[in-house]
Amino acid sequence: MASLFPYYPVFLDLAGRSVVLIGADAAMAGLARQFLAAGAGVSVFDTSPSDAMRALGSGIRLKLRRWRPEDFQGAALVICSGDEPRPSRVRTAARAQQAVFHVLGAPESSDVMLGGVTAAGALALGVAVPGAPWAVTEAVRARLAAAVPAGLPAFLEAAARVRSEAGKRIPDDAQRAQFWREATERVFVSSPMSANEWEVLLRKWIEE
Repeated sequence: MASLFPYYPVFLDLAGRSVVLIGADAAMAGLARQFLAAGAGVSVFDTSPSDAMRALGSGIRLKLRRWRPEDFQGAALVICSGDEPRPSRVRTAARAQQAVFHVLGAPESSDVMLGGVTAAGALALGVAVPGAPWAVTEAVRARLAAAVPAGLPAFLEAAARVRSEAGKRIPDDAQRAQFWREATERVFVSSPMSANEWEVLLRKWIEE
């Protein structure tokens, strides 16, 4: 059955890059936390920021004024609150600076669809529910995050270490794919182990 989801998911590398938020309500504060966790520099413009946004303290650059077009210079991503009276002006200014634009609650007027994100080591899970309240997206994200095995980040680290060796010892593509599928399945039924312990096991399985 064909998917009804009209977007193709991608992940942006925001480490060391600038993100600008227009609006500072609780929903925008949640996004700010995610962008900070991704290593972005976050600037926020709002004359009356929420307590949730203020609680982020020095982690963000909070400007108690309206935005100006020059504020978008160098920005990789510009996010506009649904309360912004003229989001089309924000979009025009953002695009003039080659920044990706999104307005909350209006994916049809945005360049990208935002989703809830859960990170576990090298794993990132993104959840997007177009048209649904943000709380629904967050609830689904939380349920998926709870299903991630505690030992998965360590396994992923070990897998990255032995990937090249596995490629040499198991040259057949189908057999190598089967090896990694079976190894990954064991993470979901095993007790949590360190990356070093997983590395020892993976090397042993490669030899078998």
